Amino acid sequence: MKRILVTGATSGIGYELVKTLTGKGHSVVATGRNQAKLEELSEQTGCQSIQADLSDAQQALELVGKAVEHLGGLDVLVNNAGMNSRKCGIEDFTLEEFDYQYAVNLRAPAVLSREALKVMKPAKSGQIINVLSTVAKRSNETMSVYTAMKQGLAGFSAILMKEAQPHGIKVTSLFPGGADTNFREVDRPQYMHPKSVAETIAVLLELPQDVVMHEMVFRPPVEVE
Repeated sequence: MKRILVTGATSGIGYELVKTLTGKGHSVVATGRNQAKLEELSEQTGCQSIQADLSDAQQALELVGKAVEHLGGLDVLVNNAGMNSRKCGIEDFTLEEFDYQYAVNLRAPAVLSREALKVMKPAKSGQIINVLSTVAKRSNETMSVYTAMKQGLAGFSAILMKEAQPHGIKVTSLFPGGADTNFREVDRPQYMHPKSVAETIAVLLELPQDVVMHEMVFRPPVEVE
């Protein structure tokens, strides 16, 4: 079984992912900003938890080290945390929104990947899973800042894959389509359930040792592109 750090674990996909992974016997550290939700998740699953605000660079820098202390090592990092403050035209976004989305959606997963790489390289094994979005494959009006950050992370993840490969470390970029989470302003029952997305992510840990999924795009049946 693997030692896993999951970010963005207090709601939606991350919450379900922790339940799925612990249900399969993995040792998991869940992290997020909501301490009450983390405690609830720990009670349900037996996972360990670390409260952290990934918009704070120092907290992001320290998170991997804390997870390693809790787990006794680190086999898998799942960069799931992400946010989109609102939809708006390019002329309407604020500098505060831009900086916050940069901190959470791009800087934090990049820093966490860097720190995880330092831990995994000596072990000559490990896996980093970056949860992006199909917005990184498209150009949707009113989604400029979020799209820019996710496309930036996609580019970073592609280079991470090449630099990690010689050290036996697998890197996967995931591009999920619409999911019915509280990320959205209204319910979308026709979209993927967070549990379905979590189970899809968990499959990556069960692939044969000689297989790596570099990229995976998956959507609900109502989406075709």
